[in-house]
Amino acid sequence: MSDKPLKVGLDLDGVILYNPARIVRPIVYFIKKFILHKKRFQFYVPKSPLEKLLWHIFHMSSIFVAPGFEEIAQLAKDKKIELYIITARYSFLKNDFERWLDKIDAKQYLSGWFYNKDDEQPYAFKERMIKHLDLDVFVEDNWDIVKHITTLGKPKKSITVYWLYNILDKGISYEFKKPTLKHVAKALQPKRKTRVLIATDYFYPHWTGIAKAMYNLIKELRNTIDFSVLTVRFDNKLKYYEKVEGASVYRTDYAFPLSRSKYSLSMIWKAITLIPSHDVVLINSPCSNILLLALLTKLYGKKLVIFHQGDLILPRGLKNRVIEYIFDVCTYIGFALAHKVSTYTQDYAIQSRVIKPFMDKFTPLLMPFYCDKPTTIPPALKPLEKLKEQGHTLYGFAGRFVEEKGFDTLFDAITLLDTDMQNARFVYAGSTDIPYENFYADNLPKLEAVKDRVINLGLLSEEDLNAFYSLIDFIVIPSRSDCFPLVQAEACKAGKPSIVTDIPGARVIVKTTGFGVICRQDDPKDLALKLKQAAHTRKELMKKYDDVLNLLDNSANAEKIRAYLED
Repeated sequence: MSDKPLKVGLDLDGVILYNPARIVRPIVYFIKKFILHKKRFQFYVPKSPLEKLLWHIFHMSSIFVAPGFEEIAQLAKDKKIELYIITARYSFLKNDFERWLDKIDAKQYLSGWFYNKDDEQPYAFKERMIKHLDLDVFVEDNWDIVKHITTLGKPKKSITVYWLYNILDKGISYEFKKPTLKHVAKALQPKRKTRVLIATDYFYPHWTGIAKAMYNLIKELRNTIDFSVLTVRFDNKLKYYEKVEGASVYRTDYAFPLSRSKYSLSMIWKAITLIPSHDVVLINSPCSNILLLALLTKLYGKKLVIFHQGDLILPRGLKNRVIEYIFDVCTYIGFALAHKVSTYTQDYAIQSRVIKPFMDKFTPLLMPFYCDKPTTIPPALKPLEKLKEQGHTLYGFAGRFVEEKGFDTLFDAITLLDTDMQNARFVYAGSTDIPYENFYADNLPKLEAVKDRVINLGLLSEEDLNAFYSLIDFIVIPSRSDCFPLVQAEACKAGKPSIVTDIPGARVIVKTTGFGVICRQDDPKDLALKLKQAAHTRKELMKKYDDVLNLLDNSANAEKIRAYLED
């Protein structure tokens, strides 16, 4: 978004100066066209001393500065616009024009002032000056000149021409017609950035998909939207307040762990102080405080939008089923209170337990995704570089080591690979230490069976993760449920096709672009087949890479989100 001020031009008589005589213009137009049969754009140029005297007298009807000019002048004084006066007054009216310039002290804040010193046709003079000054906005009270500027004399660039109409012109249809200069002044006021409060259980430096999505959103839209973040201080080393990518981040202490999240009641007290100063509250779901935050937002009369990053799916067990039920009820009520709800794709939304009932207020939105090309390969990933040199095919998989991700299915598939896939290696990036699940420990026997072909890199930094993407040949997503895998989107942007389970949300990139292959859920045999298929058709898959870049275009997707938040 450009910070360059608008270049605004104003006519004098009938615009800056209130001129009651302008009401007779439609009558004069009628007489000229239908009685005198004059050309539509031909204006009279006085020649004789008597005619010039009469013209002087006629211009005395511009009796005072119009309401609204002071506001426009203030914008110029504050350097928020570049202001010009362009009047078609003929050369013999120069002295009166300069008298008005002195009267409104215009030379102190104007960027330029111009009168028709060569006595050109008024429409031709104004058209020429608009092009010369490369104006963004021009304000005119003569309908003939407005029509000429906007239809016949095309400026160098798009220009908004405001027309100040009078009561006899009211029936004429025109997009930018205004009854007074005061209305134009209001339209010229710089638009304040929309203030958005993001409420989320996790945020930077926590680096799961649910936190990273909001960080990326702020990074992409920080120049057009004023963001604040209300989140949980999940680590006592973190500051209670800091600036991150231009956003004000407020952290509150948590009371106790709650499954994947850490519950903070003090977040509600902080929300009470923050919500009134924002225009929109964006709840990043799943969120442990979604119900109370939604109720507070409605109580303050603010717009509530919810971005849902997946239904809560926990391991088997009565306790987890109760947590899921409570989550669903709270989230359902939150969605009912929201003005708008969204997730990455409609494919996921129509099967989501909590979004499906609210499809009438649903919009699919793709968050920004970043994957920077690494400048160097870090030492920890050098062995992968060596494997590549030796001709190995590297399949990457990443994320929390939980049942939902389906890594056990991948291990089973590896044992079924044919002998011609002996060069295949599988590289894991992520955390195996998950406090709320024992899935890694439960699957150690399966991992032991394929240990010669699996490389565990552990949790990687953002820089190392980019290097990981650059070295692998494919990204494998064997998930049982995955709204829109962050690692899949990042790897695809890095040019790595995906082998993905046929589940809502996760399959969208491949279904939309063809950049990868799809396998059946919980089917190791089919996954093994698709791993082999991908390796044999990689050249064909790479032809779809441009389609992925179009789908995951950050600028286009961020612009859609901006409009969604500001609407």
